[in-house]
Amino acid sequence: MPTITMTIAELTQRVIQTIGKPIHSPIVANKGAQGLLLETLTGIPHTSNSLDCTDGELKVYPVIRNSKGVLVPKETMAVCMLSTDNLRESEFEASRPGKKMSTMLVVPYQRDGENITFLEPFTFRLTDHPEIAAALRADYDAIRQKFLLDGTLTGATGALLQNRTKGAGHGSTSRAFYLRKGFMKSLVPIHLG
Repeated sequence: MPTITMTIAELTQRVIQTIGKPIHSPIVANKGAQGLLLETLTGIPHTSNSLDCTDGELKVYPVIRNSKGVLVPKETMAVCMLSTDNLRESEFEASRPGKKMSTMLVVPYQRDGENITFLEPFTFRLTDHPEIAAALRADYDAIRQKFLLDGTLTGATGALLQNRTKGAGHGSTSRAFYLRKGFMKSLVPIHLG
């Protein structure tokens, strides 16, 4: 497995080189295709490593213009797959989602037909946003406590962080953590204006 040696700062410089340039990206069912495309463009190997960089994670998400012409998040953002073993054993900071969200290089993009355009990236660090960090920790704790109490997982738990099924069609048993639109809306206006 390739070793990750790139830092978030180094990745940011590579991402900046892609900003504002339409890139051919056909519409496909895989919502992670744009993230994989940006990883390829910036030289991040496609691995099962827990983080994309030595000190953080790359995350991309689509934005659209609303009726007032303002860029807004189109959908939630996937964080990582949910492991019940990790959920059972780990407090928030040591958990898979806690580690992935600790430092994220967040890259919005717009779609125009078969092309996408990456927009200005921004770095999100939990330590820079103590109120958001506390809310994410509370959501994770609520998801974890419900699972420890009765063994169930539901997408209804969590205001900013939720877990829900991931995969093709109804009946999927794979679950993942997602950042809800409320989380996205709390950050996007700051960075997209």
